[in-house]
Amino acid sequence: MGILQINILGTSFAIQSKEDDSYLNKIRDYYSSICNEIQSKDNLQDQKKVAVLAGILIADELFKEKEKGRGFQRKIAQGQDSETERITLEMIEKIEQALK
Repeated sequence: MGILQINILGTSFAIQSKEDDSYLNKIRDYYSSICNEIQSKDNLQDQKKVAVLAGILIADELFKEKEKGRGFQRKIAQGQDSETERITLEMIEKIEQALK
């Protein structure tokens, strides 16, 4: 269980999570870098706008990654990803050999 101290956009507070400290720090640092990029690139000073834009950009990244995953799953389901199929069959063969 970790505790994360947040000091971003003029706001300071702590949160507790089941995740470890290093993971929480990576998330905070990533969010902070997005906020800093928005502030410098768009010259925004309104902290609420920066926070909302950062949330939207991160949600956009997440949505695109999920869509990539769904597209990959569709390819596999339709048998269009021969490399994945080859690797999967090799793994199955190795598992079967190990179980003998």
